[in-house]
Amino acid sequence: MQANQAESESSDSLRSQRQHAKENSKLKSQLALAKQKLQQAEAELEVAESKIDFIRALGEPDSVDYEFLPKPPSGQATAVIVLSDWHVEETVSAKTVNGLNEYDLVIAERRIKKTFENAVQLLESARHLSNIKDLVVAILGDMITGYIHEELQENNSLSPTEACLFVQDQIVSGIDFLEKHSGCKTITIPTAIGNHGRTTHKMRISTASQNSYEWMLYKQMEKYYKSRPKITWKVETGYHNWLNIQGKDVRFHHGDAILFSGGIGGPTVPILRALSVWDQSRRANLDVFGHLHTNIWHDKFLLNNCLIGYSPLAIKWKFPYSEPSQLFFVVDKKRATPVIVQKIFCE
Repeated sequence: MQANQAESESSDSLRSQRQHAKENSKLKSQLALAKQKLQQAEAELEVAESKIDFIRALGEPDSVDYEFLPKPPSGQATAVIVLSDWHVEETVSAKTVNGLNEYDLVIAERRIKKTFENAVQLLESARHLSNIKDLVVAILGDMITGYIHEELQENNSLSPTEACLFVQDQIVSGIDFLEKHSGCKTITIPTAIGNHGRTTHKMRISTASQNSYEWMLYKQMEKYYKSRPKITWKVETGYHNWLNIQGKDVRFHHGDAILFSGGIGGPTVPILRALSVWDQSRRANLDVFGHLHTNIWHDKFLLNNCLIGYSPLAIKWKFPYSEPSQLFFVVDKKRATPVIVQKIFCE
């Protein structure tokens, strides 16, 4: 019995030793893990402290006080006003264009007056950016509608000769207004004849100017302003009228020599094709023209809109609707393309 008791005590002692050994192993593992976590925490603390030291070294951010200091514009620039496609004596009844437009002599005179007034406002605005001392007023044809179609004899409110007198009064009033209020030292007026203001039923090519009411009108006004050296008219007999503006060769014309009969792509491609052909004879930095009764502004050309606005002819030729406007842009000596291009709204 004593032997059994001794054997039992020995077995208990062995189990106790094993239990202690197991607990010691577990404690050692926990201690090793705790040391590992401590080392990781110390490393993270060291990184954090280095970041704090870096941020402290940067110091507080300095606030920069940006103050707007307007400076007077420098360099040289020329403003250009483009006038075309007035069709002053043509009547547009609202019922013929779905109420989108209306036009008669009273409306034409009002729009012309507004064009010159708004042009001066745009000129003054542009002077915040450009030093503008010279002004170009390009008059590019179809100022009258004429009798080139039979229905125009029925619908026009004036005959071609009467319309010329009306246009002359409007242009002279506008030029005098610009001379007085533009603040420019010179006003240069390049012209172009349109396809409407002709004396013949069929268009002429080599004798177009000799058969143009508008060419006669331009020559009359050139003579009228001859004693005023500030104002220079540039009336040509050919299709193109060239003018060097701030070192750029600008080619003015009416635009009727560019063939476009509609199309989903618009007139840009046929325009560029025509310009590339003309450039083979003499390269232009910029072409300026009208005729198509819409606005397109491109690095190579500026297409002027019309004063008459949307008309039955525009519907037939599939011109998009656009609010009546003319064109204002600024050319400076430094840049290859106009620095400012804006519509002159007429209403």
